[in-house]
Amino acid sequence: MSLYLDQKYINLVSSSLQKFKWKKINLANCRCPICGDSEVNKNKARGYFFQSENTYFFKCHNCGASHNIYKFLEIVSPVLFKQYSLEKFMEKNERPKYESIVVEEKQNITSMIVDSSEFISDLEETHKAIHFLQSRKIPKQHWDKFKYTKTFGTYAKNINSDYSLIEDERIIIPIYDEHNQLVGAQGRTLENIKPKYITLKRNEKTRLIYGLNTINLSKRIFVVEGPIDSLFLPNTIACLGSGNFLEIRKTFPTQDLIFVLDNEPRNKEIVKIYRELIDRGEKICIYPDHIKEKDINDMVLNDLDPLVIIGNNTHQNASALLAFNSWRKCQ
Repeated sequence: MSLYLDQKYINLVSSSLQKFKWKKINLANCRCPICGDSEVNKNKARGYFFQSENTYFFKCHNCGASHNIYKFLEIVSPVLFKQYSLEKFMEKNERPKYESIVVEEKQNITSMIVDSSEFISDLEETHKAIHFLQSRKIPKQHWDKFKYTKTFGTYAKNINSDYSLIEDERIIIPIYDEHNQLVGAQGRTLENIKPKYITLKRNEKTRLIYGLNTINLSKRIFVVEGPIDSLFLPNTIACLGSGNFLEIRKTFPTQDLIFVLDNEPRNKEIVKIYRELIDRGEKICIYPDHIKEKDINDMVLNDLDPLVIIGNNTHQNASALLAFNSWRKCQ
């Protein structure tokens, strides 16, 4: 059971490890989270998980760090460390009569736990996922925030075993909590099919917010709808659906927020959210008549600077209501 437990927690922590991938059944590779690996070459990955007898170890060939999984998790992920320690304790106290079941489980566990996705930054330049990022003008420094899978159904199962989805190919946008733990993901289709986006959750009760692991709470925070839009603004979170705009303040009760909704004056739901935010006294971007683009990414594609547009058109209270009444009349 020890090998299974180690593999399980390597995969759980893998979502927070850059360039992570299983190279063999019992060998995984990533950028070292302890030393940060190479600052010059972001593609360097000199950290390895390897099997030795009935356990796994982590070894970095850059800083020399060498730890068993217990110590590695204690350093890198205190939350997973506590869970691992508990399961390790329970494992040691299992009755021998369960041993035969455990052995049978080990034989098939590898295919169940291996991540079916890979980082887009590791793909060939001619890959269609690369072409998609280029077509959306997503800066190259953000490419390592995306993954790709040919088997989205399998990926979804690894997020939550209750999912049963088709095995189509999709770009994956991992979603982390403030502790850098994977809590969900969005899958974006590369074909002209619907739904274009599918959102996955490890726990269905969790309200997902993209960017919690990267924002600075002491600075102004922009709130947008989609993860891709968030990459074009500094210190930004994405609420993953227009309906979540009204819930964000519960998570950030005292922070300086600017709400940046999509530019859709004909959308009744969006108009209703605009009005609610204004009534609450929130700061909100209300686009001038000459801006016809639907969202931030569309503005970038048309060589507009969304930060300048937002800075010049952020309103609050009476000013927001006046701008809102003008905006919603736009056709």
